[in-house]
Amino acid sequence: MGTRRVRRKGDGEFTLFFRKVSPFSNHHPAEFDSDGTINFEKEIKRFSCTEQFYMYNKASLMEDQKLMSAVLKSDNPKAMKAMCSKGALRGWRDSEWNKHKEKVMNIGSKAKYRASPHLRYALFLSTGSQLVECSPFDPVWGIGNDLETVISDSSISLDTGQNLLGKILDRVREELWEDEQYRNEKEEVEKRLKLDADYLLKAMKHVDLMYKERATVRTLISMGHVSRDDQSYLNSEVRQLLPEWALPPPIEKFEPIRASPPVVIDFPRTPSRRSMTPDRISSILKRRRRSSSRLTLDRKVAPEDVPKARGSEEEVTASAKVGTRKEDVKKMTVDRSLRLGEYHGKEEEAEAVLEDVPRVVKKPEGVPKVVKNLEDVPEAIENLEDTPEAPEARRKKKNDDDERRRREHVDRNLEKNDVGFGSRRSGRRRRGSSVGKEEAHRHRRLLNLSIL
Repeated sequence: MGTRRVRRKGDGEFTLFFRKVSPFSNHHPAEFDSDGTINFEKEIKRFSCTEQFYMYNKASLMEDQKLMSAVLKSDNPKAMKAMCSKGALRGWRDSEWNKHKEKVMNIGSKAKYRASPHLRYALFLSTGSQLVECSPFDPVWGIGNDLETVISDSSISLDTGQNLLGKILDRVREELWEDEQYRNEKEEVEKRLKLDADYLLKAMKHVDLMYKERATVRTLISMGHVSRDDQSYLNSEVRQLLPEWALPPPIEKFEPIRASPPVVIDFPRTPSRRSMTPDRISSILKRRRRSSSRLTLDRKVAPEDVPKARGSEEEVTASAKVGTRKEDVKKMTVDRSLRLGEYHGKEEEAEAVLEDVPRVVKKPEGVPKVVKNLEDVPEAIENLEDTPEAPEARRKKKNDDDERRRREHVDRNLEKNDVGFGSRRSGRRRRGSSVGKEEAHRHRRLLNLSIL
């Protein structure tokens, strides 16, 4: 995935990150020393990433020295996490760990960025923005939404999770920013920002690409495909945007964190406004045809019988089953016209042709079963019969027919079951009879009024 700094109207700027390839991830390789453990003597240990530090403290809370040793020997952050999961720890209590977890992460993050100048400078590049971990799997440390989805759709809220890691990194950044020890680094960022108002956006974009390429090189070295790190990812643009001391060191052949191929996405860009060309109109019409029902009489038609309109300017053929809507035949004609460029610049006219077209209700006599050529389409349209009745009239006639059939059905059952006025059994449903209590009472009233 990676890292991306974005601007949102009304919300400000955010630095979004996810996966090990991001320098802000807990799984990102970063060696540092720390003596921060919960239940054991202050002994300085070397850690390979903040995830290892975090899980080591989980094990120390349970006073499990064997597990603490296993976490330190592990070279895979995912394995460290699995070792100290809730199911793997006996007597685990969330309520007890919740008292310590944010403090542990804060200590580990500060040690990480104090030990690595290139990671610290990347953290300083997020100045003026809120750090947000876009983990779709973790709504506690992240926001529970995917990075790619959040970038492509700016309407998605960034408050869907607690984002504890992002908030801790914001605090760590502010603390290091005000530290006199790193005053020169702070001034370097401010100086470059004065020269270019978009410096932080540009620099973060190239830092993201740099760490992705660096992760690829790390994987190739671990697999033996590359013998050494030539730092080809430090191109001229990166060297121009970052000071020399902020560039990452060469990758060593044997690192404490096992290399894995980076998960990289191509961040979506805002599409340019395209004009309505004939090809684009044609593709839009094809999508509409796919999403709508084409046939009104035979809905079990095979795919090869569905109307099509394909070809070039020289030869365009189509096959349309009679009994389809005239709208589909019209669409084929319009599709051909669009391909030939006849509706170029006349989008409204093209849309009007496709609207308010009557439907075919039966197969007329004297019309071939298949329309093979588009030249025959106009003649076929003339021979197709339109329904003479308006939709309201058809609906009213259908309702009247249904009512008439229902009355006839009730009359037959009344005669069969001898249901009359005053009968004690008239309100009961007899076996084999479809006349219910309400229907019997209704017809008794009608009989009393001499309607039936």
